[in-house]
Amino acid sequence: MVFSALFTGSKISANTVPEGFKELRCEHFVVYYEEGVSREYALEVKNIAEKFYRTITGEFNLIRDKLWLWENRAKIYIAKDKESFLNKFKCSEWSAACVDYKGKKIYTYPDDKRFKPVLIHELTHIIFREYVGPGNRALWLDEGMATYMEDKYDKGAYSRQLKFLKKKINNNEYINLPELNDITYKELNTFSQEKVALFYVESFSIIYFVIKENGRHNFWRFLYYLKSGKNTESALAAAFYRWKNLEELEKQWKRFYQE
Repeated sequence: MVFSALFTGSKISANTVPEGFKELRCEHFVVYYEEGVSREYALEVKNIAEKFYRTITGEFNLIRDKLWLWENRAKIYIAKDKESFLNKFKCSEWSAACVDYKGKKIYTYPDDKRFKPVLIHELTHIIFREYVGPGNRALWLDEGMATYMEDKYDKGAYSRQLKFLKKKINNNEYINLPELNDITYKELNTFSQEKVALFYVESFSIIYFVIKENGRHNFWRFLYYLKSGKNTESALAAAFYRWKNLEELEKQWKRFYQE
């Protein structure tokens, strides 16, 4: 599983090749990789990024007005190790990557077992945010989209955690949806590791449940309503008539995972 964080600051200057880094350009991305990161690794990151740029866009029909070409390409920064990642990019210690939504920048470091899910997860964040536009979107929805794509294309990373979620639901130890809807990145950074894990699994499970119960076409409608300016609860009510609020969604979500 990938626990990502919102980008909060960096020692890296914008729009230049960072000191001690090399550059690799492709159609939709510019990859900067620190000395100590192999070119082969950077090339593999580039190839996976290009593949999933198209896959994520097609999965949810997230067609945006401006393509990632030329000066609008996204940027991926790869530090040589976790220590350099934390020092240069100012990301959370528990994260494998962090993302600057507005700048279309991903900050990460090599991990042979996780670099594919890291890219899938973070690209979903950027493409989703770019599609729905600016606004106060719920964090669980943002992370739910990213974990759903990570799970689908990386061997069920979150599906394997559903037993943990079911136990929490049965013991009434889960995060209720109205509370989940109010959680911010700042608050998430204060949570215990177990509660962070619960937040991510719950977020994934809600997106999975909504798509499973209603199909991708209706889920696309929900995302369109978000893009049109509705908040999360209003968009849910407009796209799925049986859920007028988060409490109604929560009842059916709980029943789905208790069966």
